[in-house]
Amino acid sequence: MNAIKRIAAVCGALAAVAASSPASAYLFQSWNGYHWARTGELSLALGDNVSSAWKPYMTTAATQWTGANNIDFAPTLGSTTAATCDPVYGSVEVCSGNYGATGWLGYATVWLGGSFIVQATVKLNDYYFSQTRYNTAAWRSLVACQEIGHTLGLAHNNTTKTDLNKGSCMDYTNNPAGLAGSVNGTLTNTAPSASDFTSLDGIYATLDATQLAQTKPQFRVSDGYTIGEDIDSTEQAVPEPATWTMMLVGFGLTGVMTRRSKLRPLAN
Repeated sequence: MNAIKRIAAVCGALAAVAASSPASAYLFQSWNGYHWARTGELSLALGDNVSSAWKPYMTTAATQWTGANNIDFAPTLGSTTAATCDPVYGSVEVCSGNYGATGWLGYATVWLGGSFIVQATVKLNDYYFSQTRYNTAAWRSLVACQEIGHTLGLAHNNTTKTDLNKGSCMDYTNNPAGLAGSVNGTLTNTAPSASDFTSLDGIYATLDATQLAQTKPQFRVSDGYTIGEDIDSTEQAVPEPATWTMMLVGFGLTGVMTRRSKLRPLAN
């Protein structure tokens, strides 16, 4: 069984690796090619382990990313605690808490089985969001959107904080709200951009041989008023044999990759 390997890197270095990939332009935003395996529609449970202050931003981000083709996020009750933010196989767990002076506003981690993402977590750090500078709707929207975007395998589209905003939550900035006359310009970095969705379409363009049962639309329920008896039918997805094999492996996964929204000195 392979040991879990955790790799942490500055965002700029990871973006440079992605940019050097020899495929089409969308790979600029691919996080080293990692993605959730899919044989059809991808429905990811988004575990809610956040405070009431974060709940609307997590829900909004889930709705925003569900705008991508073939990808849906389904907010569910969390299955971990904010303090530990443990991963849950086949889902994305989102947590908020005071994680201390870590240097990051938000931190996304994915676990890999082979080259596929099999579980992910997002941490939102209230140590900084209790401060006046970051306790704004724009900063909360940007970080929730960006870290959840990373769990899909999407990289940043820009890591320079002192240029014009790209109108994308995957863009670093000193002012996500946009401000006339500022170096960041007036575009808001609080939601995915068209180029983010184009990148996701490219990353998930090819169907895979298998898909985790947990990431399939699990139930399809119908009901209606009929002349005879009522109809209430349910179909449940069944995992392929390869999926069962991956589940039996458990947490002997081949890798862990991390993304983080890094803080720099406030003078930047």
